[in-house]
Parts: sequence; structure tokens; C-alpha cells
Amino acid sequence: MFTRNIKITKDYFSLVKFKNKHLITFIIIDLINVLISLLVPLFISLIVEELTNKLYYMSLFYVVMLGITYLFNKVGSYCTNWCYANFFKETYVDVHNTLVNSIYNYDEEYSKKISTGKIINSSNTDIINIAEIPSFIIELAIEFIRLFVIYFVFAKQSIFVAIYVIIIDIIYYNFANKCNAKNTYYLKKQIHYADKLTGILQQILIGLKDIKSFGIGDKLNNKLDGYRKKWQESYFLKRKYYFTRNTILSLIIDFGKIVLYIILILLIVKDNLQISIFLLLISYYDKAKDSINDIMSFDVSIREESVSLYRINEIINYKDKDLKLNGTVNNDDINGLVEFKNVSFKYGEMTTLKNISFVAKPNQITAIVGQTGAGKTTIFNLLLRLYKVDSGKILIDKLNIYEYSKDVYYSNISIVNQKTFIFDMSIRANLSLIDSNKKRQIDACKRAGIHDFIMSLPDGYNTILKKDAYNISGGQKQLLSLARALLTTSEIILLDEVTSSLDPSTTNKIINLLDDLKTDHTLIIITHNKELMKAADNLVVLKDGKIDCIGNHKDLVKNSDTYKELLH
Repeated sequence: MFTRNIKITKDYFSLVKFKNKHLITFIIIDLINVLISLLVPLFISLIVEELTNKLYYMSLFYVVMLGITYLFNKVGSYCTNWCYANFFKETYVDVHNTLVNSIYNYDEEYSKKISTGKIINSSNTDIINIAEIPSFIIELAIEFIRLFVIYFVFAKQSIFVAIYVIIIDIIYYNFANKCNAKNTYYLKKQIHYADKLTGILQQILIGLKDIKSFGIGDKLNNKLDGYRKKWQESYFLKRKYYFTRNTILSLIIDFGKIVLYIILILLIVKDNLQISIFLLLISYYDKAKDSINDIMSFDVSIREESVSLYRINEIINYKDKDLKLNGTVNNDDINGLVEFKNVSFKYGEMTTLKNISFVAKPNQITAIVGQTGAGKTTIFNLLLRLYKVDSGKILIDKLNIYEYSKDVYYSNISIVNQKTFIFDMSIRANLSLIDSNKKRQIDACKRAGIHDFIMSLPDGYNTILKKDAYNISGGQKQLLSLARALLTTSEIILLDEVTSSLDPSTTNKIINLLDDLKTDHTLIIITHNKELMKAADNLVVLKDGKIDCIGNHKDLVKNSDTYKELLH
């Protein structure tokens, strides 16, 4: 218990700052409060003793002292709760902030190690679950202090009785500790299946239309039922060991008290014990029982909450293979010349790029084209520094991309995805995530060709976009995403299939917009759209992870069979 709880304490305070005035005040008041509670049995025994000796004024004095003790105890309890509530409200914000900031640095493969369900549950439930870890650890330590004081009182009256009480407590502790270990084991399994259920439920919400159209709700329910049953089983077994400790095993303490009664009565018969001391020891035995039960409860609670602690740590400490993708160069004077020099890359054992070289120049549209699986998306992933190349170099303005600092790099490169994501907030709020200046927002939207549409809406820029902007068309959403990209200070803009599934008129709008954007940007696009291919200044044609040919549309139509196949 001690080694494990010391480790949990260290791990907790490596996540949460210990130097918090509310926590330190809580520790001091709580320790004083627990020691004050030990005076209650003492004053009760003294009241009985003074009444037995017919010293009524003294008995009244101890009654008053008992009342003062109760008062101090309750005031102390209020103060400890107030201090701890203030400590945790600050802790929740700090831990949640740390967790979310760690997610921003995830690579594309995080889901292989950490499920979405775990991240969602941890961001709320687990952070709340770890609220009481320091409280339980402190209370556990204080209970051991209180137990030591109780054993000392027993030893002062009778070494034999003290040894007997300690033996009973040790027997109970050993059995209860085994129950606690089982309880924690099945709690981990229960949470694991809860993560699975949350993850599938999230996917159901995302794919609700397809689920309805294909009528696959029953099959999904069958999959969910499997996890529900495993959750049920884990929950029941966890509870079984919990109530076994609190019921069957507590009989050890209860029958131990019966034997203690007999021992103390025999001592009274032999005139070796006073009635007041009898009452004091019986009361302290109950206090010892309470302490042991509290120690067991705190221990199992620490075990349970440590499960949440280590889940949070796993999310926060997830590393993308420690690839050292971020450098230290802070030069922000970037023109946007992009060069791939003999770049090769593998996903696991599968080679996706083989010794490719090309240049994307400022004030030009460079289109990356090829069949599905040719390696187009990999080029974007490498440009976004989600992975590191296996060999070769990627340069921006003649400098290796991994040498730029994180802030400089991501302020100079941005992406507009095929399925761009819009937050459930107003148009203004979505744009303000990039730049809160209203004039620049309007200028960007005008340049993207979306301003007039926004102003036609009843609430204009204050229109709420619900559920990933389902209340506007795909084309309008794509134009809004382009406006958002324009609000950045990026010199290089990546566009991934931005015209897929759009009507011809919106596609033409985007082509005209790109022709305008290239005047002050480097544009690199992935596309299957013929019109965009024609509009590109330079086309890089990929085939099976290799560059098949490079050139403009007219030249490639004449000279490249691969390109002609793509057009058809």
C-alpha cells in the first residue's frame, strides 16, 4: 500500500502543482480536526467518571468542553471543505488546459494508441475523478496517525489488550486489501468498455444519415450489446468485492469487539479496570474500526482515482515517436519556395513515396495529381510536419522544414481540407479564432467571394453555424474555409480536393479565387478536377509513389499517357 500510494502521490503532483495555499491550509486544518475528534471519547468517559464520583460541577464542565469540541470539529470540517473546493476548481482548469494543449500536438496515428472515447471521457469524467486524490492521500496519512494514537491509549491501559486489537485490525486489513485490489482491477475493465461505448456512440452521431439509409442500427446495437454486457459483468464484480469488504469482512471487527467486551468485563471483575476506562476503550475500539474502514475506503478510492490519473497521463504524455519535428529557427521572413529533394517515406512497411523531387514556386498554383493511393495526401502530411521523411529533404526558402520553430512554421503554412471543419458557433466567432479584426474578416470574405452571401443572411456575420455548418451549402462552407485561410499570415496554402462534390458555378468561383490568391501566395493543391488541372501553372503527376511527369496542362496532354488517363 505505502509504496504504491507514494508513487501515485508523486505522479499526481507531477501533474498538479502542490504549492497551493488552499491545499496546504486544508492539510493543516484537517490534521488538527482529526486530533480534536479524539477528544470526544475522552470527554464522554470523564463525564461518566465525574458522575460516578458525584462531582456534578466537573461533569458539567466536561459537557461544556464536549460541546466546544463538537463546535470546533464542525467549523474545522467546513473550513477543510471550503479550502479543498477552492484547490480543485483551480486544478480542474489547469489539468483540462494541459490535456487539450497536448492534443493539439498529436500526429495522425494517435488513434492507434488512444481511442477517441478515452479522450472524451478523460477530458471530463477522469479529471473530475482525480479531484479527491490528494484529499484521500492526506486523509489516509491522518488516519494512520489517529490509529497510532488509539493504539497508544490501549497500550497505556493494557499491553495485552493493545496487541489483541492490533492483531484483529491486521487480519481485517489483509483481507480487505485483497478485495480492494480486485475492485480496482474490475474498475479498469469497466472504464475500458465505457470508452468503447462512447467511441461507437460518437461514430453513430457522425454517421447517422448512413445508418438510417442502410438500416444498420440493429447490427450496431448487437456490437454495442457485447460491450454493454462486458461493462455489466465488470461493474458487478467490482461492486461485489466492494460490498464483500463492507459486509462479510467487517464481521472480523464486529466479532473482535464481542471478544473485547468479554476481556474488559473480566478486567472489571478483577478490579483491574474502571467503568470510565471501559467506556473509553470500547469507544476507541470503534474509533479504530472507523479508522481501519476509512483507511480501506481511502485506499480503494486512491486506487480507483489513480486509474483516471494514469489515463489522463497517457493522453498528455502521448508522443509522436519523438521525431523532433520542431526546430528553433524563428525567421518569419518567408517567401514560400517549397522544394522536395529525393524524398522517400514509408507508412510502417508500406512505401508511399519513392525518391520524389519537385518545386512549388511562389505566385504559382502547383497541382499534385494522380490515382488514389499514388501518394498525394502523404505529400501534404509531410508538409504539415505530421511525419518525418525517411530520406531526402523538404525545404522552404532553402531551409529544412524541421529547422523552423513551431510558431513560425504553422503561421506560414495552412490547409483547406476537402471536408473542412466549421465549429458550432457564429460565422464571426469562427473567423475570430484566426483573427478578431472585423475589417480584415470582411476583406477576407470579400476576396473569397462569400461576403455577399453572409450579408444576405438574417443575422449576417452573427449567423450561428450548427453541427459543422449543415445550414449552409457545401460550396459556401468551402468558400468560408478559404476566407478563414486568408485571415492567417500564411505564405503557403495547401488545398486538398476543395472542389470535390461542388457544382460547376462554385468550382469556377474557386478557380477564379485561386488565380487571385496566387499573386501573393504559394498554392499547392490536390485535385481530380479537370478545370483546376488546366488552371494550374505546374502539375506534378504521381504514379505508385513516384513522379511520372511534371509540366503544365498543355505539355502533359501531348506527352504523358498517365496524365491523359487521369483526365479521362
